[in-house]
Amino acid sequence: MSNRNRVADADEISSVTSSRLLPDPSGIAAILYRRRRIFTIAFLVTLAVSCLLMLWLPKTYTASSSLLLEPRETQPVKVNDRGAVAPADDNLIDTAVQVIRSPTLTLDVVRSLRLDRVPEFGGKTPPPSSSVGRPDEQGDVQQMSPSERRAAGALLARTSVRRVGVTYLVEISASASNPRMAARIANALAQRYIDLDNAKKQARNARSARYVESQAAALRKQAVADDAALQSYMIRHNLMSAEGATMAEQEVSELNREIATAQAQVAEQRGRLAAAQAQLARGGGGADTGAALASETVRQLRQQEAQASAHLAQVDARYGSLHPEVVQARDELADVRRQMESELARVLSGLRGDVQIAESRLASLLASRAQARGSLVQNGSAQVGRLELERRAEASRAIYNAYLTRAKETAQTAALPNADASIASSARVPGAPSSPNYLLGAMAGFAAALVVAFTVIAIAEYVEDTVSTRADIEGGLGVVYAGAVPTLQSATRSKAAGIAPEDYVVLKGMSLFTESLRNLAAYLGLNASDGPCVVTITSALPREGKSTTSMCLARTLAADRRRVVLVDADVRRHTTSDALAPGMQHEGLFRVLDGSITIDEALVADDRTGLRILATHGQASAGDVITEAGMAALLVALKQRFDIVIIDSAPVLGVAETRMISRLSDTTLVVARWRATPLKAVRTALDLLAQNGSKLGGVALSLVNIREYASAGLTDAFGYHKKFKGYYVD
Repeated sequence: MSNRNRVADADEISSVTSSRLLPDPSGIAAILYRRRRIFTIAFLVTLAVSCLLMLWLPKTYTASSSLLLEPRETQPVKVNDRGAVAPADDNLIDTAVQVIRSPTLTLDVVRSLRLDRVPEFGGKTPPPSSSVGRPDEQGDVQQMSPSERRAAGALLARTSVRRVGVTYLVEISASASNPRMAARIANALAQRYIDLDNAKKQARNARSARYVESQAAALRKQAVADDAALQSYMIRHNLMSAEGATMAEQEVSELNREIATAQAQVAEQRGRLAAAQAQLARGGGGADTGAALASETVRQLRQQEAQASAHLAQVDARYGSLHPEVVQARDELADVRRQMESELARVLSGLRGDVQIAESRLASLLASRAQARGSLVQNGSAQVGRLELERRAEASRAIYNAYLTRAKETAQTAALPNADASIASSARVPGAPSSPNYLLGAMAGFAAALVVAFTVIAIAEYVEDTVSTRADIEGGLGVVYAGAVPTLQSATRSKAAGIAPEDYVVLKGMSLFTESLRNLAAYLGLNASDGPCVVTITSALPREGKSTTSMCLARTLAADRRRVVLVDADVRRHTTSDALAPGMQHEGLFRVLDGSITIDEALVADDRTGLRILATHGQASAGDVITEAGMAALLVALKQRFDIVIIDSAPVLGVAETRMISRLSDTTLVVARWRATPLKAVRTALDLLAQNGSKLGGVALSLVNIREYASAGLTDAFGYHKKFKGYYVD
């Protein structure tokens, strides 16, 4: 694959990845897995700090008692059932709440519980000679001492009074550092409200009883006098009646009922007649009216009409309209219809007669009522006076009875508790503090720990500027990701300690580590037979793993029966020469470049794989330099002898000759150490190679711990290495 095609593929992958509306969840999981240690530490530290803070905060206990308000009617006397007092509304509840939080009741609780001596409520222990009393009057509020005033203010701040839903329940809550004190305060507030309300009700009932008794005596005399006046008036004017009404009134009432019935009958008869006449006007013949339908004769005639009509239709269809039998059938049908018309005329005549009878009866009833009304009018003026006296007598009796009943009730209940409230539930000593809320605090601490941990991860990701994933290479550097070379410790389950990576690829040719080198070779196109290829392997900084990658790649290709030569062009460190040709006595690379020896004399054979090494052990004199002309000639000669030429060059940023060697090569592979090489260093090296005209093959990661799945990038093949355990031999 050409360099241009690889860049195009990278751009396509980047565009597909960036088209996602939301972040890739696997990418987020990768970051969390990679930063799991930082996440765990930040989470545990924040959680521990929140727990210590919860333990350090002072504890507050809250106890609650409930008052049940029982609204009663406020009128001392209920005149009748319609005068019943409506249930108490929200104003009653609001009034009770304000009374409980009033200065009088609060001061009473402060003094009864000696809260002015409790440090929590801002009090100090007074001298032994001081004494306090209970506030029975409003004037005691004006005589509060400074300590009582502070305690009352603290008590109001530590108590809450609220209505429970839309019920008559009022909840009183009190908070204190001592759970028993909190319960005592809540119960004291509720009980003090009941005591005050009871005292007020008893005093009011006593006043009502005295008033009702005095009024009942006077009303009794008035009721007797009014009843006597009513009876005398009715006797004088002959207004005595039976069943509550005079004879004239009873007669008029009976006539009114009969007139209403007669009017209904007249309307009914007129309606039947009007319906029949409307049917005749529409051309229906009146056969569909109610009276006609109820006539047995009409029903029989209609049946005869239907039979005659059917017979006429049959014979007409069979013989024609002029046939004698057709003429006879037509005459029969006409005769039936004439009989029906006569019967309908008799029905209509009967309806008119019914209307006349009903109207005559109604006129007679109206005349009788007019005569009865004449008698009733004569007693009209006398009835006005009787009604007035009757209303007065009834009112006097009702008022007297109400006062008499109320007098008995007040006499019985004056000395009994009469509060409009009772304790629905007493406050119990709380077993757990209400503040701090440990459950809520634990949830908040857990949430804060998560936020801090994620924030620390975000900061760590932001400040870190190293190459760690495929996305860093393709997205951050804009170049092609060539692959990754893992560490032996993460790539094998066997004990690989003491074995060099370049030896491991020979011993374990079917291992995951060796397969990663083959993948790198396949990416660089070194397995194709398109002709000799020169590959320069370099890095941005020293100790990036380029020499190890060069040796392992060269031995892997040589073990696959390819003609491979490895040129050690890193003349300052010569790691490859020290590892694969440690016993050389001459400088092979420099001596070939100056013509002192031939290429065949300088090459060293690797007896394990057949690999050829052109080694170097550093500059022996000032004239030992790598020139462009000499290097170009060397590469031409090597390409004639070998299929693959791998050059282990010096880091790009530190040695200028690497750019010259890279320009002479067919492709250049830049190796970056996983999670160690800064992105800026790799970007600078790539810029230098691009300016030099080098053919960049891509960037590969080295020393990757593939056991950390997310660290290699989710789009890397190592992300699925666990699924191929049976494919590798470690």
